[in-house]
Amino acid sequence: MALFFDQKWFTDRLNDMGRTPNDLAEAIDLPLIELAAVWKDQRELSVEEVRAMAQFLKAPVEEVASRAGVSTPIPREAAADSGAGADLASVLERLDEMAHRLDRLERAVGDIKALLLDERFKATATPVVAADDEKEN
Repeated sequence: MALFFDQKWFTDRLNDMGRTPNDLAEAIDLPLIELAAVWKDQRELSVEEVRAMAQFLKAPVEEVASRAGVSTPIPREAAADSGAGADLASVLERLDEMAHRLDRLERAVGDIKALLLDERFKATATPVVAADDEKEN
């Protein structure tokens, strides 16, 4: 599973088909600017978007979801399991997705906290005056 959106795979797939990202955006009914955000790993795909992309790219939904990044949901009908095992597998899969999203959020909160602390430090820092400067005044 790709950690981030695999731009190369999707671009190569479109090029092999003689298609463009604009064609893909139109086919999956997604504004091009939204598809660009997906390409830059700034937006996640929904289950329906994964399904539509897979159909357009003539690729298995599992591969499209895998290449789209860690938190991309895999459509349920793609699961090979059946019965109670499938229910447990889907719950475990969702928990794994949630854990990845939580990790991303925790990293973002840490980054924001560091920025706030840095700004607070800059605001409270007083300039250091050299001893020679004080004697002159």
